[in-house]
Amino acid sequence: MKKLNAYLLKEFLSFFFGSLFLFVVLVTIADLSTRLSFYTEHPELINYFITYHLARAPHNAYYIFPVALMFSSTYVLGNFVKNKEMLAVENSGISLFKFSMPMFIIVIGLCLFLVFFWEFVAAPLNKVSFDANDAMRGNQKASKSGPWQLFGGDNYLYFIETYFYKEQYMTNTIVLKINEDGGIKFRISSPYIQWNDNDRKWYVQNGILTTFTDNKEIDVKEINNYPLEVLERPEHFYGRPPLDSMSISEEAHIIKLQKEVNMDTSKLETDLHYRISYCFSGFIIVLLASLFSKFSTQSVLVISLVMVIIVALLYYSVLMIFRSMGEAGNMNPFISAWMPNIIFAILCILAFKKFY
Repeated sequence: MKKLNAYLLKEFLSFFFGSLFLFVVLVTIADLSTRLSFYTEHPELINYFITYHLARAPHNAYYIFPVALMFSSTYVLGNFVKNKEMLAVENSGISLFKFSMPMFIIVIGLCLFLVFFWEFVAAPLNKVSFDANDAMRGNQKASKSGPWQLFGGDNYLYFIETYFYKEQYMTNTIVLKINEDGGIKFRISSPYIQWNDNDRKWYVQNGILTTFTDNKEIDVKEINNYPLEVLERPEHFYGRPPLDSMSISEEAHIIKLQKEVNMDTSKLETDLHYRISYCFSGFIIVLLASLFSKFSTQSVLVISLVMVIIVALLYYSVLMIFRSMGEAGNMNPFISAWMPNIIFAILCILAFKKFY
């Protein structure tokens, strides 16, 4: 049995890493071909071209990982069936599930590895690829944000025309303090509000403070160097980096910051849970592959490719449906991210009960 397990794992791992490398190369070539005309027009940017595609490869490997797992497991197990090796194994009293158990354990380990791979390799290198792409396109890193609205903590509402990240100040800003009943307690309008690192407070350099009393009286006065007693800090106003450039820990930190000031984190939380659930989708897919291998014919390669395409389309369709529901706030982010895995796991259980 140990020799059989060693043989299965050797075949599976060698084919898995080979197919993963091949798929990453094919995706890179496809990406390269879409940019070829731009590259030929700007040969002086060759260093950025190379940096972009090399740094982008781990990102491609992360997304192709489950596909490579399914393709390699379907092909290897299918060959066992085609070559009658599986028949000999079953005649010795060993079921396909038991025979494949070492492979399932290795796949779980690979899925765990993929979580750390995204955290420490793919996400950091994505930042490098985005910077290289921006350099190619002549895009400079944003130093300020455009007009935006923020509903902060303690019922503060901000209308900001421009926020400057490095200098930590906002211009042409209106700050509203909202009562519990929805009325306005006071309103501050100012052309310039600056952050003070020493006091850890925002200061209205000059502006107008309008106070609304319960007696419907309005008091208007001019203010200078006026401290704002708010929860928001400069990090709450920073522009959010692209999702594909954030590691799991960075995304969790941003979610924590935004929750402090009551910002909507549905999209970020859904993406965070999706990052982890996607890593373990490979295990569910390998379980499906072990079922498909039962019906392998002489054309194992064709069957493997067809099964990969069908399952991938179904899985990604279900994933996008539930992910959009989570991002829109119509479903709990954790449930929406893990629901595709749950659905396919149930299908696996039902299929195993029927065929085994």
